[in-house]
Amino acid sequence: MKLLPHRPTLRRNLHYIVAAFTLAPIAAIAQIGNQTGNLSWEKPIPRTFSEAGWLDTGIVSVGNWEGLAFRTRTGGQGLGGLPVDLKDVWDAEHSEATVIAMQKAGVTFAITNFYKTGVKSDHDDMETAKAFTALCHKHGIRVALYMGGTIFAEALAHDVPEAKNWAARDEYGQPIRYSPYRYVPDFGTPAFITYMKTVIRLAITEVHPDMLHFDNLSLSPPPNTAVSPEVNRRFHAFLHAKYSTPAQLKARFGFSDIEGMSVPTWKQVSNPLAINTIEDPVMEEWIDFRCQDLADYYRQIATYARTLDKNIVIELNPHGVFGENGAYLFGIDHPRLVEYGSIYSSEESNEAEVTSKDVLVSKIRSYKQARHLGETMYGYTGTGRANEALHTERLLMAESMAYNRNSIGDLSEPLDVETWPADVKQYVSYFHEQNAHYQKTHPVADVAVLRSFPSQAYNSGAPQLQSTLMEQVLIQYKIPFDIITDRDLTNLARYRTIILADQESLTDQAVQHIRDYVAQGGGLVATGMTSFYTQWHRRRKDLALADVFNVRTPGIRPSFGSGGGLSRGNILDHVPEYQENVFGKGRVVYLRAVVPAGKTSATADIPPVNQAYKHDLWELPENTAGLVKAVRYAYGSPFSVEFEKAPLTTTMELTDNADGSERTLHWLNYKLQTPKVAPAKVSIAIPAGKHVASIEALSPDREGSQSITFREENGRASFTLPELTVYNVAVLHLK
Repeated sequence: MKLLPHRPTLRRNLHYIVAAFTLAPIAAIAQIGNQTGNLSWEKPIPRTFSEAGWLDTGIVSVGNWEGLAFRTRTGGQGLGGLPVDLKDVWDAEHSEATVIAMQKAGVTFAITNFYKTGVKSDHDDMETAKAFTALCHKHGIRVALYMGGTIFAEALAHDVPEAKNWAARDEYGQPIRYSPYRYVPDFGTPAFITYMKTVIRLAITEVHPDMLHFDNLSLSPPPNTAVSPEVNRRFHAFLHAKYSTPAQLKARFGFSDIEGMSVPTWKQVSNPLAINTIEDPVMEEWIDFRCQDLADYYRQIATYARTLDKNIVIELNPHGVFGENGAYLFGIDHPRLVEYGSIYSSEESNEAEVTSKDVLVSKIRSYKQARHLGETMYGYTGTGRANEALHTERLLMAESMAYNRNSIGDLSEPLDVETWPADVKQYVSYFHEQNAHYQKTHPVADVAVLRSFPSQAYNSGAPQLQSTLMEQVLIQYKIPFDIITDRDLTNLARYRTIILADQESLTDQAVQHIRDYVAQGGGLVATGMTSFYTQWHRRRKDLALADVFNVRTPGIRPSFGSGGGLSRGNILDHVPEYQENVFGKGRVVYLRAVVPAGKTSATADIPPVNQAYKHDLWELPENTAGLVKAVRYAYGSPFSVEFEKAPLTTTMELTDNADGSERTLHWLNYKLQTPKVAPAKVSIAIPAGKHVASIEALSPDREGSQSITFREENGRASFTLPELTVYNVAVLHLK
């Protein structure tokens, strides 16, 4: 369990230079192609493997992946102690009777133990996992084996003495501990990679699982970060690969000889978790390096596993997206990391509900990011994370069905399936009966929110919070959207509008892609400091997209030093709170800020970050009405889904299936304190060239299905959704 928390071608260069001079005289283009280096976070990663077909046939999961050795060593810490009959419980959990109960309950997938403390110390537990896997396969259940990602000081480091050398070490030379008896590895150490490959070979060739679940695969946050000759060797190699000429290195760091350069140390930093803006070029490059280094490790082990079994599914546990600078804290850049697998887990604590302060909490962002990246997200959805009084397990399961890729989530431990409450059984039954509507689907998105790597990674403040709040508006106002990254900027035409919520650090190439998109008719909503900095967080003379916004900031002296008293306030105090514009064929709205709830000024200081902007800050912004107005103006027509007077405590997702025969609307009630939500009128755009044959209403909260009367007019279907308890589905059958 996780506790802690291109180089462009000459032809492309010429295209960018010509386009920039033609369309944007103010754009800074001198760095294109000759100083920016090899930006790995801009590059799409092609899939080199085929997805296992069973991933899209409906995942109903249970799991308990801690081996008996590990359970015994923990002493049940945090669980009220170990049961006296621990071995009996272990045997029952892995028995055929339990597997049969799982199968009868509708379970299709289980995660079980394999590797945690060391090959020698885990040997007996591995044998149990092998037998359990065979039993699951006998009864038609897929199995993932747990692959721990720490070094057990008392077992592995004892049995394999050189394992002590694989531990990540801090600036004082001390091994970094994950827990009192576990070390954090330096994942890039060649000997550690070799060792993990032996564990992978053992798992695949001896047990024959369907999936490998790699846990603990993230880096330690500051100040507990790795500083060693081996880490610095890889850091220097990374920099030389990214900046391959002395001129590039000198432009970045002021000198071209970087052999004396070290990854950051923290002795002089009082609270590194509270750092907002990161301007030190070495620290910026270290953040990028950590993301790439971790992704390289995952790529190596995933690729190796597929040489042993081309059908093996690979998963890791990096958490999702929720107002946290994962790149700085944990070395996680999701698009760069997760592409080497098919599933990733998130143990985030954003369980679906509406809080007493009327804040809608969800994992919708994380699910949306996973879907956009072509992944399934594995998360907890059973009673263990639910509000018992409100039975919010119904909502947790519904959220996964609506927003995830054909998964109802992880419902419980294996032994608990026979004590599932009636509503869990009812939802699982519904999921199996109606699974055809969840297979081979993709979300419909009118709008895309850009989370730019340099903006998000080099500033833990405004870009994180404003993106999160902008997404909250889209979620609660039921506007279909995706979350995209820098590598999507070459394919923006799939969206009618893009949103840049204080995406302050953009490359010149990114600026040009956005400018071209708007000139050709795309809509744009931008806020705050968007495009003021380069990807190196170097300030421009003005917003690079100032002409697109029709907004000018005060003149900033290009001198070194104070920057003329530069701050968010003295820049944004002089720009309009709301500015509409037309640029080329596209509509544009610039807003001074997404104003957090309770703030009275659009330029008010961003609340200080303490590792993450958690969900207590997700209240709808003060200027929500202006933000919704902006998105509607930029979009220029009704969205693909339009609700009439549906509560803001309900959300929706719209999906299409692969063959174009269905368009499905999912409608969820997050405020279960309100037993029922009144029927809602809704209008849905019909795909071009199609007509609606019929509309079918489904819900796990009631028996059967019902036919819905509708009106088709001007390419839209209008109808009324039935009364909502927790989760309603409307399937538009198309012809």
